[in-house]
Amino acid sequence: MDQFVPPLFAIPRELAVELTKMGGLLDACDDAKKLGEAILERLQGRKRDSDYKLVAFMIFAKCFKSFQAAQTLCRCGFGSDALSLCASMFENVVDLLYIRKASVKRSRRYIQFEQVEKLLQAQKVLRKQRLPRGRRKAYRAFERNLSTQVSGLVRHFPNPHTGWSQKSLFQRAKSVRGEIAYYERYWIYCGHKHTLPMAAIGWTVTLPDGKPSLTIGPDIKEVYSGALSSAEEFLRMCKLFDHDLRLGLAADIAKAETDLERIAVKVRTEHPELVA
Repeated sequence: MDQFVPPLFAIPRELAVELTKMGGLLDACDDAKKLGEAILERLQGRKRDSDYKLVAFMIFAKCFKSFQAAQTLCRCGFGSDALSLCASMFENVVDLLYIRKASVKRSRRYIQFEQVEKLLQAQKVLRKQRLPRGRRKAYRAFERNLSTQVSGLVRHFPNPHTGWSQKSLFQRAKSVRGEIAYYERYWIYCGHKHTLPMAAIGWTVTLPDGKPSLTIGPDIKEVYSGALSSAEEFLRMCKLFDHDLRLGLAADIAKAETDLERIAVKVRTEHPELVA
């Protein structure tokens, strides 16, 4: 254990007891993590010889990282914060689904937009009437430099408000048959991400005397939802990535999805107090 550092805060004993009751679900989430590692292992030595493979790998890696972060938060008692990361994972899945429908063109646009976005942001700052001393001069220099770099690319992105795809996330989700998922899941994730009233239950508790209060530290609230949702989103990403790069793990991913759902139902049935 010498290679590890101690946690920055202590996990309350009562939370540790509740996490133990949820152990089966957390183990199933660990299995999803092992699948992610298996996917990366299968990629060893393979060339990323197209824009699509490059973009797909980047999106998969980001989703995997967010999944691990969400799982870490759950094990520390920060379920609501884990759910907020699910919003990013949902966006990753939608983007990969959207890009693969026109993989050559959309992958190229995704890559090209990096410098274009910097130019648009610089221009947005320059439109402000008042800036701190010296800032306008610096941003004009940024604008000149970036304009030269992307002179032949800007025409592909006529709407400065709709990003690399020139469509909103909802439009992208709808085009890949994800409209219902957007309404059902993404709405919840964003509730926790943006501290919307509907998500307030994630950081409120009822005291023994019946009075409401707020939780500002580790707590079991939303840990079940955060762990389950992040694993579900990640396995969706695994399924897409495995299919498109032909890694041969479809059966393992399907089993992980089935096991996750079965264990989630078992935990929900045996310990409903952990889900409420």
